[in-house]
This record gives sequence, C-alpha cells and structure tokens, in this order.
Amino acid sequence: MVVKKKVTIAFVIIGILAISTMIIFSTYKSSEAYRKAKTKWECSVVCAEKSTPDSYVITYSDAKILSNTGVLTVQNRNDFDITVHLLCEGKQELVSDSIPAGGCYSFQNVTDKEYTVGIHAEVDENTDIKAFVYDGKDTEPFTR
Repeated sequence: MVVKKKVTIAFVIIGILAISTMIIFSTYKSSEAYRKAKTKWECSVVCAEKSTPDSYVITYSDAKILSNTGVLTVQNRNDFDITVHLLCEGKQELVSDSIPAGGCYSFQNVTDKEYTVGIHAEVDENTDIKAFVYDGKDTEPFTR
C-alpha cells in the first residue's frame, strides 16, 4: 500500500515536470529569441532608388543564401509591403507575392543552389528595408 502510494506520487511528479517542460519549450519556440537563433540570413537593404511607373527597382542584398531543407521563408520586418526576388545563376528568377507588413512568404524547391536576395518596395530612396530569411517553413508573423 505504501509502495503503491509512492509510485503514484512519483508518476504525478513526473507528469507535472513533463507538462511544465512542454509549456516552457512551447513558449520558447514562439519567442523572438528562438526566431533569432533560427535566423540564417539578414537580407536587409537600403532602397537604392524610388520606383516610378516606368521603373521597377530591385535592391539586391549582399547575403548569399542556400537552403538545406528545400524551403526558404522570408519574413518582412517593415511596416510596408515588399516583394522578394531570388536570383540564381543559370536559373529563372523566383519572385514572391507581395509580402504584407510583418508577414512571411515561403519559396519551395530551392535546394542545392545559392541565391541572392533582391527586395522591391514602394518606398523613397534610402529607406531601410528589413527582411530576414529562414531555412525551412517559418510563417509566424513578425511582431515588434
């Protein structure tokens, strides 16, 4: 009887510890610290030139990105929409849909090739455009 009580208490304690660990891990996975730890590339740029009806300006980042998972996710860290272009020598340029402020876009099937990131936004010249790229699908919106 005493042994049965001790075993029950042990299982309850182990259960509480397991649940606590899952809650802590879940909270960490949704935190900005976790996102920063997963960040592969910061592809932020300064808008080179304002777009006009006659010219669509893409500013290319110095970052070279390569996916191991086959998916690259771009996170828009601005308060305006952006469009992202992935350029790879010998391949057709990949272009995202318009990524809303704080939103994400995932490029599929991008393995084994190195890409240069280009960003377009309808902003004035010299405006900072912030974008982060993750290897894999990570579509949690950016919150300040």
